[in-house]
Amino acid sequence: MSGLNLLVARWPYRELSIRRLFTRNADFRALCEDYEEALRAMRHWQDAGSEPKAEEFRNLATEIETEIVRMLDLSTGSP
Repeated sequence: MSGLNLLVARWPYRELSIRRLFTRNADFRALCEDYEEALRAMRHWQDAGSEPKAEEFRNLATEIETEIVRMLDLSTGSP
């Protein structure tokens, strides 16, 4: 699943804003890729049985989510 689709699945009510920003903003597209990679790494380490490493990537994904929401809010004029 692509980073864009992951975001739409995570925040379906913001799909239009996500797609618009993805189309218009290279930094946002890169953030989507980073999010996808963080989730992929988290799953890899979970499957490998290394919960500390999985937690590290879970935390990274959460940080990226915070930045994604910030960018979405700025793009739509939300506080």
